[in-house]
Amino acid sequence: MTRLNVILGITLLAAISSVAQTVPSSVEQRIRQIYTEKYPDNYSMQKALIQDQIDSFKYLQQWTSEQGVPSDVFNSLRKTYADKYPDNYSMQKALVKDQCDSYRYLQSLTSAPGIPQNVFSNIKTKYQQKYPDNYSMQKALILDQFNSYRDLNK
Repeated sequence: MTRLNVILGITLLAAISSVAQTVPSSVEQRIRQIYTEKYPDNYSMQKALIQDQIDSFKYLQQWTSEQGVPSDVFNSLRKTYADKYPDNYSMQKALVKDQCDSYRYLQSLTSAPGIPQNVFSNIKTKYQQKYPDNYSMQKALILDQFNSYRDLNK
């Protein structure tokens, strides 16, 4: 009985894995159409971009959470970029990764060398309020403000 359970378990895992790695034909056809039209005579470019999109699609299908990012934030980022770039899975993957990295960075940012705590808090709060769902923009603008403050106060 134990051997049968092991075989059934392995079979189930293999089936789940193959389903998760399957790209629907409509998705693959759309990807091929986009890059065939965009690069009609450049077959190596078509091949590379189609494969990248398919790999990214598969990655996104498996990517259900991100360490250090609350699920509501992660899911909101995923939806935002899926809506904005519905046929560009590489772009979705890259932008969500960047936003997650920026989110984690901002969560760890509690002070900055050469920046008084009240100035630090005001800058961070300003850009959190101005760009509440764009952590990459917050990070870039906050760091720019910190650098400008330091330059002005040398």
